[in-house]
Amino acid sequence: MKTLDYNKIEYYKNNKFKFDIGKYFNQSLELFQNNWQPFVIYALVAAIIYVFTSFTVIGLLFVMYPLLMGFMIGAERAENKTTLEVGDFFGGFKNIGSYFLFTLIIIGVSLAVMSPYIIFSFLPLMLNDPENVSPAFVLGSSLFGIMYLFVATIFLLFLQACIFLAPYFIHYGNMGAVEAIKTSYAIVKKNFWWMVLMALVVSLVASIGTIACYVGALATYPIGYMMVYFMLKEMILTDDEKTEIDLLGTNQE
Repeated sequence: MKTLDYNKIEYYKNNKFKFDIGKYFNQSLELFQNNWQPFVIYALVAAIIYVFTSFTVIGLLFVMYPLLMGFMIGAERAENKTTLEVGDFFGGFKNIGSYFLFTLIIIGVSLAVMSPYIIFSFLPLMLNDPENVSPAFVLGSSLFGIMYLFVATIFLLFLQACIFLAPYFIHYGNMGAVEAIKTSYAIVKKNFWWMVLMALVVSLVASIGTIACYVGALATYPIGYMMVYFMLKEMILTDDEKTEIDLLGTNQE
């Protein structure tokens, strides 16, 4: 199994990473074409689990990121031409506690950011005599709410980009949630717009299959997240068998 290359991590905390999104897509497409059966089956199983757990927020918190990591595991095993069975995809559940805490942090921050908007939206109704509230007050609170919602949305999108790598640090390095968030931010801030573009392309590729009555997503979703795997492979990962000399040589190139 691939693990974190801490020399690469330290390097890309201070230097820009050279993204090659087209190459990641081509690599993902080729890998999927040669190993499509287990990925389609896992995507279907993961979708069923996701739907059933989404009825309870707690259940969804437990499975969301572990299911996503399944595509990383599958991509690595398929690339290495290792026997790949559906059960192998569920290795992402080994860090379920860290993913749960990570998701709680995201939800907590999101609620804290959005709370002023919620308060100002309902402020006129919370007064002692809501029927006699000044129209100017209602208009003012509404305008503030709209402007705040816009700013808050931009901030949350920025935050989402900054923590994009965090789940993968948890998976490949067994990092705690807070450490993973800090490390992700340190790298993303040097590559912010490229990381945003990568996230947008992955989301587009992963979701484009829904056009075909959602059936196509069983193919496009794995391909989208295989792209992430190939990016991570160049950016932060190394093979278990690589020596420290190999890792130093990688950074000097």
